[in-house]
Amino acid sequence: MLDDFLRDDDTESFLNEIQETPTLVQEDDDETGFLGMTPLQRFVISVMFFFMVLIIGAFFLLITGSIAIPLG
Repeated sequence: MLDDFLRDDDTESFLNEIQETPTLVQEDDDETGFLGMTPLQRFVISVMFFFMVLIIGAFFLLITGSIAIPLG
């Protein structure tokens, strides 16, 4: 049983397979910037964040009574 593993033709074919495998070449990926987003995606996220802060701030001012909505 162990003799089958030690046969010369199996070892040579295994070594040939190792030598024939191509080496992996690392390609340079384009730098997309912060967190892998494009500039347009970062802009949309920042605008959404700005409006969320604006809305939450307005609600906070209304709840605390610092400002009031004029109801004619």
